[in-house]
Amino acid sequence: MKKFLPIFIVILFAGASQVNAQQLPLYSQYMLNDFFYNPAIAGSKEYSPILLSIHKQWIGIKETPSTQTLSGHTMLSNTNVGLGAVIFHDSFGPESHLGLQAIYSYHFHIDRLNKISLGLAAVAEQYKMDQRFLTLTVYDDPAITYMIEKTIVPDAIFGAYAYGKKYYAGITGSHLFQSKLKINKNVEENKMVRHYFVMGGYKFDFQNSPQFEIEPSILMKTTEVTTPQFDINLKFYYDKNYWFGMSLRPGDSFVASIGFKHNQYFFGYAYDFTFSDLSSYTYGSQEIVFGMNIGENTRRSRSFF
Repeated sequence: MKKFLPIFIVILFAGASQVNAQQLPLYSQYMLNDFFYNPAIAGSKEYSPILLSIHKQWIGIKETPSTQTLSGHTMLSNTNVGLGAVIFHDSFGPESHLGLQAIYSYHFHIDRLNKISLGLAAVAEQYKMDQRFLTLTVYDDPAITYMIEKTIVPDAIFGAYAYGKKYYAGITGSHLFQSKLKINKNVEENKMVRHYFVMGGYKFDFQNSPQFEIEPSILMKTTEVTTPQFDINLKFYYDKNYWFGMSLRPGDSFVASIGFKHNQYFFGYAYDFTFSDLSSYTYGSQEIVFGMNIGENTRRSRSFF
């Protein structure tokens, strides 16, 4: 454990603004997995997408965050109601949690092309702390029990989303209950922190080259105890079925991503190049995404959005 102590010190200081944010999983391809961040997106597509993503953070360091997510959503026939669900597992060293979200959304028509939706997710999460994983220099620490402790907490997420043919914008608040984690009786205060997300993007096409499209977007992440973080993104499409993306997280990393789509199926891969102080210890982060758009009309729209 001693040889890994300097690494974890670097993680705590170089990524201090991400310590609380790590209460929620981190994604490199949120443009494909935006539904996880905002429940109001449920039912906003012309099809029913099902998506599996696997994210491994800070490759080269043992026991770093690893996240697996399965999600899907749909619009009920002849209604303005969207339904969806998300199952995710996230682990980081001795800590892990398993979560389930049941999602409801309602969509309002501003006009024929523009809509606004509101969404609510009921969340149940099981948190587990395996204290047998810990190796201490002070062996009589009263906060450590050397046991596996588990707790289940309820929570909720609320989101609003505005979207049209070429644009989208949304805002989300999560961990609304700020549930207390009764996972260690020796620690008096241990609770979730509210997280807020703001996202937006616009897709531009070219009249002289209709097979090319470009989509800039931004994601802002913050909590009530940390400063805002930004993902600045640029995505290029060719023939709607092939794309390449770039993202910049100032002070942290540069993300490159690629993907393609065949009929109703799509695949995406992203790699994070870390340039923070952690770059001395990690090769970066990776994410793989698989998906299927059930009921998509390929003649009408082959786009991801």
